Amino acid sequence: MAVEFALLATVLLTLFAGLIDLIQISAITRDIERSSTQIGTLIASCSRSSDQSCTTNTMNTYMARQANALIRYSQNQPTVSMAQISESNNTLKICAGNMTYLESDILASALALMADKDNAIVVVIQIKYAALFPLISRYFTGSTGYTIRGWTTTVHSSGSNVC
Repeated sequence: MAVEFALLATVLLTLFAGLIDLIQISAITRDIERSSTQIGTLIASCSRSSDQSCTTNTMNTYMARQANALIRYSQNQPTVSMAQISESNNTLKICAGNMTYLESDILASALALMADKDNAIVVVIQIKYAALFPLISRYFTGSTGYTIRGWTTTVHSSGSNVC
């Protein structure tokens, strides 16, 4: 009976450790998506006028204090990237922010959401995740570390390009 318990307990503990990592990854993904949506909404709440100083100032203020965001994950080195984008003839242009380009999946998502002459805020958050149980994680996934990324696109205004 002791031998059966030892064999069965090893398998169950391995599955339990993998489940803990999976739950942690899900929680981080949820927090990233929620945070990016809140940041995008905050920046998009600026005046809808053609003056983009409010948007630029809000982005700069947030970037100066981004260490306070996602403080729970500060040891995982979260990075926050944001940009104000403008759509014209199915082409996106970055007007302001700390992003120089949009990755293809983010670009496709933003183009699907925006209409001609729309302005939007894109917020991308990335966190480096280190597995809680690296040996078990390597067995199941082949890796002990991941970069978890989430983003949101919030339409800021319609009808007039900012940049």
